[in-house]
Amino acid sequence: MRKLIRQLWPLLMLGFLINTAYSVMWPLTTIYLHNQLRLNLVVSGLILAAYSGCNVLGGYLGGVLADRYSAKRVGEVMLLGLLVDAAVGIFYNGLIAYPIVLVIFGLLTGGMLTLISALTAQLSHADSRLFNLLYIFINLGLVVGTASIGFLFHHSLRPIFGLLLICYGGAIGLWHWRAGTYEQQAEIPVTVKDEPAEATATLTFSPLMIVGLLVSLVFMWLTYAQWMSNVSVYIQAEGLGIKLYSYLWVYNGILLMVVQAVMARFSQPRFLMRQIIGGLLAIGGSFLLLTLTSGTGALFAAMTLLTLGEAIYVPGVPALINAQTVGDEGRYQGLVNACSSLGKAVGPVVGGLVIGQFASFPVLFLGCAVVDLLVVCGLGLTRYHYRTSEASH
Repeated sequence: MRKLIRQLWPLLMLGFLINTAYSVMWPLTTIYLHNQLRLNLVVSGLILAAYSGCNVLGGYLGGVLADRYSAKRVGEVMLLGLLVDAAVGIFYNGLIAYPIVLVIFGLLTGGMLTLISALTAQLSHADSRLFNLLYIFINLGLVVGTASIGFLFHHSLRPIFGLLLICYGGAIGLWHWRAGTYEQQAEIPVTVKDEPAEATATLTFSPLMIVGLLVSLVFMWLTYAQWMSNVSVYIQAEGLGIKLYSYLWVYNGILLMVVQAVMARFSQPRFLMRQIIGGLLAIGGSFLLLTLTSGTGALFAAMTLLTLGEAIYVPGVPALINAQTVGDEGRYQGLVNACSSLGKAVGPVVGGLVIGQFASFPVLFLGCAVVDLLVVCGLGLTRYHYRTSEASH
């Protein structure tokens, strides 16, 4: 693992910088649109839908462009676009300008995260440890970005966009320095001397498995998004205070990095599907626990299950898809990011509709648990069909 970090730390730092910028922006969007720009929730929701749609589109286009053109050139254009977008946001963040800046930010950020994932896929091939390492750095960016909000945001977005300029300036330097080298190395898998031979073996292409994994991403993030949105309302309804919600996410970020450090050391490609299914069961278990009990202890126990599931499931999906799609990484890693963004976009809307219809958080949480369980069953059947077809050949 140390050798991987020494070889590829610029790529890992790129993931950290891009996700720090992303994580300092998205929590403020609703607050700024509603409280500062005085837009009603309907209009705010439409702007957020446009932002999420551009994020999905950017995630897919980033992968397609990386396959057709030089990833280095595509990345440079996207990073320069993000830098200009942040500079414009410092001076123009009013009623008309901010939504425009926001949708451009969503489009280019989705594309850039896909480029980083595609390069990771090309450099790692079937070695899932690099995905685990990238996820550690991405989550470190999440912790730093969200923690920075309290220090930087005081009714003005200028300090926020100032941080974005710093992040994108550093990212441009790293990308210009190393992206060309990574493109040249992409044909050769990253290996370690003591790595078992089967770690670099690729799997037989299975369209059914890939479709199942992509669909699982949509539904997993749809349920996970309840923690990012409606659980905060649930905590306030329980009279536990919004600070507890903040503490839960700090705990999430710390635990994620610890678990991912372990996963990066011991993860094995042949166990990826079991890893994915186990992660989904843990995420579904977090919602089932919220259905059955309440209180601070229950919330931390549920967050523990959620974090363990996330740490096991999220890096496993792109690693398994990558093992089946060597040579076409950009397109499929773009689909991974697009499906993830779609689930995150739809999740809060679906959760709000369920709460509005049933006026019950337990119904929402139980529904999420059932959805995750059904996805587990679907993946289990897909795995069985794959193993059966492999045996027949």
